[in-house]
Amino acid sequence: MEKTEKIYMVIARTDFSLEQLKQDVLDWVSFLRIVSIPKSYRFGDEEAQTFDFQKIIHQVQQLTEEENIWIKVNSQGGEFQLHISKLTLHERTVLENTIFLDNQTMIEDYCETRMIRNGIYAYIRPLDEYLYNNVERIEKRTFETDSEIEKLPKRYNSEKEVIVDCNQFAGYDIHFKGLCLTSCWKMYYSSLYYQIIPKPIFLEVQQVHAVEEMANQVIKVTLFKNPFNWVLPVNQKYQRLFRDQMGYDQLVWNNGTGVLRAPYIEYAFAEDVTQTVQYQNSYYQPVEKKSATYFVTRSYDIPHQKYIVNRTKGMLNAQAYFPWIDEKSRKMMNYRVLNPEMAIDDGLSAYEFYIRQFLEIDVLDQKYDEFVSVLRIYLPKEAIKEIPLEALWEKLFDVNISNLKQKEASTRFDLKKAKNHLRVVFLDSSYLETMHQTLDISE
Repeated sequence: MEKTEKIYMVIARTDFSLEQLKQDVLDWVSFLRIVSIPKSYRFGDEEAQTFDFQKIIHQVQQLTEEENIWIKVNSQGGEFQLHISKLTLHERTVLENTIFLDNQTMIEDYCETRMIRNGIYAYIRPLDEYLYNNVERIEKRTFETDSEIEKLPKRYNSEKEVIVDCNQFAGYDIHFKGLCLTSCWKMYYSSLYYQIIPKPIFLEVQQVHAVEEMANQVIKVTLFKNPFNWVLPVNQKYQRLFRDQMGYDQLVWNNGTGVLRAPYIEYAFAEDVTQTVQYQNSYYQPVEKKSATYFVTRSYDIPHQKYIVNRTKGMLNAQAYFPWIDEKSRKMMNYRVLNPEMAIDDGLSAYEFYIRQFLEIDVLDQKYDEFVSVLRIYLPKEAIKEIPLEALWEKLFDVNISNLKQKEASTRFDLKKAKNHLRVVFLDSSYLETMHQTLDISE
């Protein structure tokens, strides 16, 4: 991989008055003049012109509350972009490593001060690490050799072009309800995140270099000491473990089938209440779900500011895998909603992963022995007709398969492996509307 050795900083902020916004734009201009020597700039759709501080001041003073404009400055040693959109600001900064190292304390202080005032999120990371984790189009990954690109996970985009599946990378930036979810060298989180992820989960995250709560409930997380050492295997391990602990990929993904990794934490949302369960080993360290012997459950009632946490040792029961239980029909169920149209293998890897995730479990539970365990996989109508069953049978070579039944809007079969059992039902996603009403659809 060819490296730039540059630093990339992003800051997103909101809730300005017009006068506050104008002042912050001018502060941004002052910041870039301190750390670099500006050469040229573009204000909106204007042609690039020689940097003129007084002219920029005049243009900033003309901004309105409905403004939607980019200001871009090219400097000796840096590139600066500021997006102004209806009283919100989004900064993107690229700096040469020498400039960053010479001014690191001041740069971090600038970032932290702006986050504390009215930040949404921010991060500072090596540009190389950002590019590796976030550039999807293969032709734009000019920093890698063909052999390196060949090893990367792939998927289709909406135009059926093959792209890199960045969902699989620890440092992938994905957005959820206006918030950026990622894992990188230094991250800043505002209180807006705590409406989704309980604040203690941030404060108690393990195997990171530092976690600090600053003013205005802003939390700063630093994964490791030197940002430019991101390629070291130990640091990439910390990067992956942070993302797994936070459960970002349990909340959202955009490749249609998920990241195909066992959860370290799971979320449930009911009206204004957020519930989470974290999985840990006997040393209280984070582990994937099926290896857990210690469980931290949290319930956060946001409107009433009620927070409950329970920490218990034990083993998972059947309900941990199949939370919907119908005593009358003696069935227990869980489900996944997938769209395999972006998967190069027609969803085969995803089907095998989720099937094994709910088949290869270790529970001591009478209900599991006596009830039918059901995994529903909801698919678009077109995908129901194209399930690669023969290839799936080959993947499940160590599993006994029986009772295959196919209809126009569903396919079902039963699986057994040793003492474990699972009924798999592929359903047209239109059945999602009746999911909570009954378990007896096509089963």
